[in-house]
This record gives sequence, structure tokens and C-alpha cells, in this order.
Amino acid sequence: MNNTASKKIPVSVIMLGCVSLFTDAATEMIYPLIPVYVAALGSGAIILGVIEGVAETAAAMLKLISGIISDKLGRRKLPVLIGYSLSTVARPFTGIVSNAWQIVIIRMFDRIGKGIRSAPRDALIASSVDNSIRGRAYGFHRAMDHSGAVVGPLLAITSLMVLIVWFDIRDSLSALRWTFILSILPGTLAVVTVVFFVKEVATDNIRKSHLFKFSLKQFDGNFIAYLLILVLFTIGNSSDAFLLFRLEEAIHKSDAAVDFINGIKPLRVMVSSFGGQEQQKQLVNLLFLPLMWSFFHIIKAAFSTPFGALSDNIGRKMTITIGWAIYSFVYLCFAVLVFLPAGMQVASTFILFGMYALYYAFTEGAEKAFVADVVDEEKRGSAFGLYNLAVGAGTLPASVIFGFLYGYFNIRFPGFGGTVAFGFGGCIALLAMILLSTTVKESTTIEAG
Repeated sequence: MNNTASKKIPVSVIMLGCVSLFTDAATEMIYPLIPVYVAALGSGAIILGVIEGVAETAAAMLKLISGIISDKLGRRKLPVLIGYSLSTVARPFTGIVSNAWQIVIIRMFDRIGKGIRSAPRDALIASSVDNSIRGRAYGFHRAMDHSGAVVGPLLAITSLMVLIVWFDIRDSLSALRWTFILSILPGTLAVVTVVFFVKEVATDNIRKSHLFKFSLKQFDGNFIAYLLILVLFTIGNSSDAFLLFRLEEAIHKSDAAVDFINGIKPLRVMVSSFGGQEQQKQLVNLLFLPLMWSFFHIIKAAFSTPFGALSDNIGRKMTITIGWAIYSFVYLCFAVLVFLPAGMQVASTFILFGMYALYYAFTEGAEKAFVADVVDEEKRGSAFGLYNLAVGAGTLPASVIFGFLYGYFNIRFPGFGGTVAFGFGGCIALLAMILLSTTVKESTTIEAG
């Protein structure tokens, strides 16, 4: 155990972590503000579901294709560079759309970039570390990614403050647009880091003669069962944008967020100079959502590495099961949130977001390490592509179903759309957790401790 703990994470993995930090900082300058942006453009939960579902499904398909190609070529860095570059170029266009449906196209290109880079990057990490610290390596990478997600909302808040105070922009929609455009800066840093600092050792021994030949028969039934259960879990795992949407509803009904923002002097001064009372309340939404999102990712960043390492000791399946149990509990709590007083709803979301962050910390590193454990090195690009496809395959129906349930039941029973939608997600997650525990086998090559 001491020998394992003393092993260092390789420089190549650290550099990939920095790339993810910069990229997620750029993404999260935009993402937590999308619900407010969509609302400002005159749309709601249903279009939000379409935006996230289409984007993630497009990414999932490309993760499989790019993973297969990287296996056949024996090269990982080129698709990683192409993917990060495409996202960096596409993302700022969010700031110039005139209708919410146009965000679907931009998000799709952003996620296509993610689709191209993800599987080769995960395979590159797997080939760079000893299997005894694989969970820790993936946990570290996710921690760096989440650190970027802490920085991103803070950059968004800083941008909004500068635009409003220094440039005297009094229209919240214009401030949002310029903030989205400025996301190109951290994205560019990510691309530069890939070009100059990410290294790989060519794996010519895994190059194949038939570039696009691929079959599921090369993977065993246990791995396929794992993927099918992931698909089921994803059906109940809607976009996190809906949690922000739910939070925005709670904020709108309560003065708790206004009191919170007013407690921070620079923000209070800025808000008080921003138009009338309704405009000030809109600005509070713009500031509070990124603050909550940053808090959410601080917890993810803090716990991803130790919980990834935990899977090296207690096993991947146990670690994933704990995470899925937390997910189910949080979603069921979000389902009954509407029954609390408005002020308590805002306070409760802080607690629930913190718990929800632990779900990610338990599962993200362990799920990927599980794939690397049970699949041979020459198949890992394809395996990670299939893993990401499984996760993404349910994303479009999950987000569309969730958005429909949210919107439809809000119309039929005002205020209760979230109860039905989150309750559905929590129950599906519980079922997937039971199936994972009872049907999937752990790799015998993992040694506890």
C-alpha cells in the first residue's frame, strides 16, 4: 500500500489535467448561465432539454469513432488536439445567437469537439500510468477538470462585474453575450498546452491494417453488461442544467439570494446601481448561479482524487455503487424540494449540490478505471468510445424526457414539474445501482490496498 501511495502521477497526465482545467474554465464561463440566457431569449425547460440532449448525443457518437481510429493509428494526441481546438472556436458563438434554438447548433459543435478528444485522451491516460494508481490518475484528471469548473464561474462573475461597472453595460443580455465571447481566452490556453506540453509515446504495435474494422465481439459479456447498465442509469441522468434551472426557480421565489449577494459589499454596490428592482433581481440570478456552480465544483475538485484512489483499494464497483446511491438520494430530495418554504429551498440546494458533487467524485474516476481494468491496451480507445457512447446514448432521451416531464407537469400542476422529473431520475438511478451490484463482475487483476 505504501509503495502504491508513493508512486507519482506522470507529467503527461498532469499536463492533460491542465488542459482540462483551461477547457472547463472556458465551458463553465457559459454553462451555469445558460438557463438564464435561454429564459432571456424567451424559452424554457423543453428547449433546454433539446439543447443538452442533442449536444451530448452528438459527442457520444464521435467518442466511439475517434476512439476506434486512435486504436488503429496508435496515435492519441492528434484527435485530442483537434477536439480541443474545435470546442475553443465554437464556444464563443453562444454570445451572438438571437434565438434559443441556435444554441443547439453551437453546443453541438462544442460537444463534437469533446467527442473527438475524450476517448483518445482517456486511453492516453491509461497507457501513461501503472494500473495500481489508475483510479488515482483518473481521479486527479477529474479534479483538474473540476478545478477549471471552479475558475470558470468566477471568471464569468468577474467579466459581468467589469462589463457592468467599468463599461456601464446595463442590459443583462448584453453582459451575458460579451461574457460568452470572452470564453475564447482560457480555451486558447488549453490548445496551446496540448500543442507544446502534452507528449505521447507512439504505440505502433497496436496499429491495425483495417482502419475502420470494428466488432463488439472483441469485448466480453461482462463489459457489455456494464455498458448496458450505464445506458439505463443515463436514462435517469438528465443534464445538470436542470438542477440550475430548479435553483433559478427557487431563487426567483425567494429573497434569500438577494440577501446573500447583498452580504458581499462589491456585489451589493454593483447590484444597487443596476436599474430598477426587477432588473436587480435578474442580475442577482446572473451572479448567484455561477457562485453556486463554483461551490459545486470546489467539492468535486477536492474529493475526486481521494475517491478515485479509494477505488484502487476497495474496488471500482463498490465505489461506483456508493456514488449512484448518493445520486438517487439527491434527485429524490430535489423532487420534494417544492414542499419547503421558498427561503429554505435556496438553502437546501446548497446542501444538495454539495452532496451531488460527491456523486461525481465517487464515480467519474472509478467508472473509467473500470474500463481500463477489464479491456486490453490495444482495445482501450474503442472501449472508452463505447463507454462514452453508452453514457451519451441515453442523454438525448433523458434530457428530452426530463424536459418534457418538467414542462408538461408544470403546466398541468404549476410548481410540481420538478417533482415528477427528479422523482423519475432518482428511481431509475436506484434500479441501475441494484443491477450493477448484482450482475457485473469486478476485474480480478485489481488488488485491494
